[in-house]
Amino acid sequence: MKKSMKTIAVVASLAASIGLAFADNALANNDHASASPSNQVPVTIDTWQQQRHVGQAMMPTFYPNMIAVNAQDVFKVDHQKRDYHLHEIPSVARLLNHPATGSIVVMTANGDVLLEQYRNGHDRSTTFSDQSATKSIGYILLNKAIADGKIKLTDKVEKYIPSIGSGFRGRTVGDVAAMNVNHSVAELAAYKGDPKALANFDKDERVIGMQRNDERLELRDWIESIEKMGQSNQWQGDMANYATINTSVLGWLVESATGVGLDQQIRDLFHEVGGENTVFMGTDFAGTPVIGASMMSSTIDFARYGRLLISDKQQVIQDMKVANKEGEPVPAELTHIESRYYKSAIMNEYGLGHSGWAGQLIWADPESGIIVAINSMIQSELPAPYDHFNKEYEAVFDVVKYMRAQAQQ
Repeated sequence: MKKSMKTIAVVASLAASIGLAFADNALANNDHASASPSNQVPVTIDTWQQQRHVGQAMMPTFYPNMIAVNAQDVFKVDHQKRDYHLHEIPSVARLLNHPATGSIVVMTANGDVLLEQYRNGHDRSTTFSDQSATKSIGYILLNKAIADGKIKLTDKVEKYIPSIGSGFRGRTVGDVAAMNVNHSVAELAAYKGDPKALANFDKDERVIGMQRNDERLELRDWIESIEKMGQSNQWQGDMANYATINTSVLGWLVESATGVGLDQQIRDLFHEVGGENTVFMGTDFAGTPVIGASMMSSTIDFARYGRLLISDKQQVIQDMKVANKEGEPVPAELTHIESRYYKSAIMNEYGLGHSGWAGQLIWADPESGIIVAINSMIQSELPAPYDHFNKEYEAVFDVVKYMRAQAQQ
């Protein structure tokens, strides 16, 4: 590929390489778009993608199938530990004043809330859809299964899913978790309007609950039918080949390896979060949790969830080091600094986490123990508003740097 074409491809792929799984179909092809006006009400499964900036905070009212958990034991937080110096960090102040920012919580792993702000009529009880930030659940569940000796990153997918089709057969657990598979669910091509890719993308969205699924197609039947792309499903690209379906496969792998139903693992995880509000997870029509895209929580509970990403500090630090060598690249144009996709999370020198469609972000730093949870309300032409993500990541990294410096004083 010529350098100029490669540069164009990199810029064009920003929206898909980190991914925000639920692109408005109108982005890819105007003929494919719904004619629904952007201010149509009420928000339903048929209309929310045309008004996704409000749909993000209303998803529990129209998502077809869900798990709902009210934690038996709430993880207590302290709202009296504010650090107002955080407001004076320029990148943070810019984000706090951004009209698309719905909410921000900065919290320590032990529950000290250092910053908490809500905009656009939201408050501590507002339930947002966390979108692809949900994929970091894969990191938590995978690490637990590895620690228990149930699965290895080098295991082939078919060891746990013998019925798997050509799209994933022969790839390893590590490949799936690092977005390192070349299959026919090509989200980038769908964003660019390729008819075949768009048809597969639409089917994927129907299965995971983001579009009407009149045929009741189930997630795992869909996974088994996915084919490889071209002659090989071994990814040869320069950056992570982002696709939400990979995380769904990872969830199936963890379930098969551990012998514990994925729905039970999600319920246990949400109880461990200890939310003060109900936490939701979307499922398909068979009840299979969609761990790649459908956690719904209040922002304060989203921060509580972030504690679990760094509960094993030494393991996280080790993963961050390994990710530099074995993870798939994520471009700095989207994450402010070049990062790596590894074990179903985005990692760099400031910690790990995951962003989600329309500006959702969870980030946790094992060194300082700081957690940042952000929910946005972006109504942009791109599924991944990378200019907004850049602002978010910059602010998060500045918070991490500030907190690390504070710890050294």
